[in-house]
Amino acid sequence: SAAAAHEVVHEDEKILRDVFDLPTKTTLGSRWYHQGQPTGLLMESRFVSPKSFKDAGRLAVAEAQQLVEKVVSAQTAEEKQQVVKCLDQLSDALCRVMDVAELVRQVHPDSSWQAAADEVYAEMFNYMNALNTHVGIYRKLVEVMDDPGCSRHLGAVEREAAVSFRRDFEKSGIHLSTQAHSRFVDLSAGIHEQSRVFLRSQSQPLPKNRIVEVPMEHLRSLPSQVAMEILQSSRTHKRKDGTAIVRLSPDDYAAHYILRDCEDEPTRESVYRAWQRGSSEGVKALESLLEQRLELARTVGFESFGHMSLVDKMAKSPDHVDEFLRGLAAQASPQWSALIESFSAIKGSDVYPWDRDYLVSRQQMDNGALPSLMPYFSLGRVVLGLSRVFKSLYGVELRAVTPQPGEIWHPEVRKLEAVDENNQLLGVVYCDVFSRVSKSSVGAAHFTARCARRIDDDIRVQGSDAGHSSQTVVERDGQRFQLPVVV
Repeated sequence: SAAAAHEVVHEDEKILRDVFDLPTKTTLGSRWYHQGQPTGLLMESRFVSPKSFKDAGRLAVAEAQQLVEKVVSAQTAEEKQQVVKCLDQLSDALCRVMDVAELVRQVHPDSSWQAAADEVYAEMFNYMNALNTHVGIYRKLVEVMDDPGCSRHLGAVEREAAVSFRRDFEKSGIHLSTQAHSRFVDLSAGIHEQSRVFLRSQSQPLPKNRIVEVPMEHLRSLPSQVAMEILQSSRTHKRKDGTAIVRLSPDDYAAHYILRDCEDEPTRESVYRAWQRGSSEGVKALESLLEQRLELARTVGFESFGHMSLVDKMAKSPDHVDEFLRGLAAQASPQWSALIESFSAIKGSDVYPWDRDYLVSRQQMDNGALPSLMPYFSLGRVVLGLSRVFKSLYGVELRAVTPQPGEIWHPEVRKLEAVDENNQLLGVVYCDVFSRVSKSSVGAAHFTARCARRIDDDIRVQGSDAGHSSQTVVERDGQRFQLPVVV
């Protein structure tokens, strides 16, 4: 009916939708981005500049060290009962800076911020690795957990946290010799460094040896706008026989359309091979990463890194993962075989990886493909739809709000609040979903800038009040809580 077809959108929902789809027509545009006194990145007064960010890293380590000393020196029953709380507080103090450093070095457009984040992350990562193999902390935690007089006073949340801390310690080879401990820390640092190098290599411009020469004629089957953009961003020349040649760099955009629409198989093959070929820097980093992961796993007594990673996961072992995947493959084999046969019939010869997208497109056209649904699912409508689903299931909805000056790192970032049915704030979400040159190629990702936890019973040490933004701290039932902030 006409009434059913008409979508009722309330004002808050309209703003939520439009802040993604029509940002210049809302009051939440980018005018505030550089205006006024900066409040600090992610509402953290400690994060107003690269210098203050580095200072925050040093202060977080100092706070953590005070908590470490309280843990290892705990002797009385009261002091031992505070060990798990100290460890939780210690973890939060480090992660509130370290996790933001990881975010900043991946998405911030300012190179000075990126450099500061790299420095902070490297220093804090080494410190945290040392803590993960700190024998004194581990022994004190075991002492508390194995002492009925202490453990019976732990609440359910504290008990679960204690089990998690102990498992992480033992997974990190806490039983190893001093020399092996040192090697474990070095390997962990090396693994994270090679991971960073590998990810960065994926976002670098393609080297000259990956340029592909394509006859201009072979681009005519592409959508005209796509072909025009490829021509505008590529160099062209003519061969002696008069053939117009395009020297293109097969990035994701160009490769997608050429593999889907280009009728010439040799062109598809050359583009596919150049697109999939790893850079020498990336390949070297990946090989080093795999070698160091294997050595790390064997250092702590596991057969492989896969065994070490899965031991406390649902899958439990690589064998179970392999069995599951092979089972799925066996179930899908008849359908895949039929699909390959249909592709071979269309092509008239063997099918290769660079044929897949082209043949799928051909098959869809031959069978009368459904029209694209993308125009009906703009980003704003998808976010609004998610908010409605959350409200229906959990009584929680998303609300677009205006960031303060200096709170975000780019004008395209959108700030959302999660609120309950009583309009109580439950947490904050920052959405940085648009691609740009300054972002690393991390793909879909999320970062927990701050986790949810009770803070009114925190152990008092110097600097323990740092980083608790008034905008994300609430008081409920006489207790104070730090609300979660995710990106």
